[in-house]
Amino acid sequence: MMLLFLFVLFALLMVWSVKYLRKTGHRFLWITSPVRFSQKRAGDSNGPISIYVAICDHFEPFWGNVYQEIAEHRVATWCREFSRASREHTDFLGNHPKHTFFYSEQDYNPLLLDSLQKLCRDGYGDVELLLTHHDDTVQHFRHRIEEIRDVLFFHHGLLRKDNNGNIIYGFIHGHWALNNSRPDGRKCGVNNEIPLLKQSGCYADFTYPSAPDITQPRIINSIYFAADTPGIPCAHQRGYAAERECWSDNDLLLIQGPLSLNWKNGYLGLLPTIENGGLSHNHRYYQSRADCWVRSAVHISGIKDHIFIKLFTHGAIDKTMQYFFTEKGLHQMWQDLETRYNDGKHYRLYYVTAYEMYLTVKNLCIGNKVSHNK
Repeated sequence: MMLLFLFVLFALLMVWSVKYLRKTGHRFLWITSPVRFSQKRAGDSNGPISIYVAICDHFEPFWGNVYQEIAEHRVATWCREFSRASREHTDFLGNHPKHTFFYSEQDYNPLLLDSLQKLCRDGYGDVELLLTHHDDTVQHFRHRIEEIRDVLFFHHGLLRKDNNGNIIYGFIHGHWALNNSRPDGRKCGVNNEIPLLKQSGCYADFTYPSAPDITQPRIINSIYFAADTPGIPCAHQRGYAAERECWSDNDLLLIQGPLSLNWKNGYLGLLPTIENGGLSHNHRYYQSRADCWVRSAVHISGIKDHIFIKLFTHGAIDKTMQYFFTEKGLHQMWQDLETRYNDGKHYRLYYVTAYEMYLTVKNLCIGNKVSHNK
């Protein structure tokens, strides 16, 4: 009877799943008809596989519309606890873990940014840009992104300049709505964000994956360039691979995080969970998650022995901070990665910022020697 009950339950779940996918199929095109630019499986290399891990934080210290004192406490906690936890861990070259704060433009606060600047100056991370907007215009978007870019560089000593003297930055779009990618047109409003970002100094976009959100593109587990199609939204749904001897200074680079189905941590042991690289109090670290990240094998087409793992979090949420630091969630993840993916023979682990990940991608594409500074 128990076997019959389980069979009936499984059948009902399958029927429900099919109906749900048909009803909301646009959300799951990445499952039913995915596009991946680096088709060759990474990892079948004769030598050790280099694994680069970056945590990209959608950092909103005033999340929940809290008072200034709460936002200050959140940033102070990050500055104190992250450096303390990071010092206990090292990668293949002895570097400590790093954290990239994609700081929310609408949460601008000089005191908070100066605190983060000190943490970054001490070698524990970096600050890039997060921008959230709704029903916006090209002119207003350009003004906002250029204004916060200049303020971070000139007033806080953050970001950097390229060889041509232009300020450059990494970018994450709030609510994942890059290029007006929501079907309802909300939470953006600008169809041609890609050329605007590139013109204002964006070196790479780190927005995706966003599944199960409606903004998830069909392109998954890829590092690629997107070129704008005038007047048409979702230009990032099309593009071409970043690969050996293929690099563009004109089109925008997108570095995606891992996206797959995780059957080991599935619902009731029957349905998989979506593994999107998100870390939070609701999405805790397990060994099977790291295995999914490595199997997703985000890499440069034609270069199989370098895997890029771009994780994300919303690190200013109090429960997530408690999980990371009080419950030692970050410590558990780092310890496991260092134990299983840093033996030197099969794997070499590198903790990097978003910018360092970008530089590694670029150097591999153009044929330069990859430098890992200790």
